[in-house]
Amino acid sequence: MPAWATVLLTLGSTAIGATAALAASWMQLRSARRDRERAEAVARRARGGSVLGPVLGVLDDLEPSAIASSGGRSEETMANIGRRWWKARDELLVFGTTDPSGEVALAANSLADAVAATWTSVVRLNREPDSAHRDLQSAVTDHGRARAAADALGELLRRAAG
Repeated sequence: MPAWATVLLTLGSTAIGATAALAASWMQLRSARRDRERAEAVARRARGGSVLGPVLGVLDDLEPSAIASSGGRSEETMANIGRRWWKARDELLVFGTTDPSGEVALAANSLADAVAATWTSVVRLNREPDSAHRDLQSAVTDHGRARAAADALGELLRRAAG
C-alpha cells in the first residue's frame, strides 16, 4: 500500500472517530437538558398545585348557594375560612411573582382579585343569607368568576408542564 493511502486511511479514521465523539457528546448534552427541563416542569407543576389547591378549597367553602341554603356559616367558620384565604392568597401572589411566565403571573393576580371579590360578596351574603336575593346573585357571579380564574391558572400550569 502506498504511503499516501496509509496517511489518507489514518486521517479518515481519525475524522470518523472525532465526528462520532462529537455526536455522542451532543446527544448526551441534549438528553441531559431534556431531563432537566422535564424535572423543572414537574417541580413547577407540583408547586402550582400546592398553591392552587388551598385556593380551590377556600372557593369550595365560599360556595354562595350552599351558604344561603344552610342559613349562613357561623362567625367562627367564616373567620377560619378567612385565615385560610389570606394564607393561600399570600402563597398565590408569591408563586405568581416568582414564576417565569408572565401569563402565570397575570393569571395568579387575576385569581387573587377574583377570590377577594368573592370573599367580600360572600361575607355580605353571610350576614343575611335569607333576605338578600341581590346579594346571593352577586356572590354567585363573583364565585363563578373566581372558579373560572382558578381553572384558567390550572390550565396554564398544565400546559407549561406538559
